Amino acid sequence: MENSYIENSENCAAKEPFALRVQDSSMEPEFENGCIIIIDPSISPKTGDFVLFEKKDTIILREIHILDENIKLKPLNPEFSSEIIKDKDYKTHIIGVVTQRAGKKRSYHKKYG
Repeated sequence: MENSYIENSENCAAKEPFALRVQDSSMEPEFENGCIIIIDPSISPKTGDFVLFEKKDTIILREIHILDENIKLKPLNPEFSSEIIKDKDYKTHIIGVVTQRAGKKRSYHKKYG
């Protein structure tokens, strides 16, 4: 079931990195429900990056695969479905790229990119 994926963040400058808490299991096991992720809006995504994507009235966390003018947004949890976004302006919907993950244990901390 797809609900709100990530807590909304407000009061951040447009290109400053910011932190969010993951709110569902769509990206498990890499991003568990409740883990903290750091998003950098200034990074241009490439295939295989984890991105925040604005979709209608919600924001989702997904692995991006760039296919010419379209993209595929892939959840890591097989209980959720991938989506093909057929929009040559898809970059305007990408909020940023995940650069770090933090959890309750130090061993769960990881950097990306």
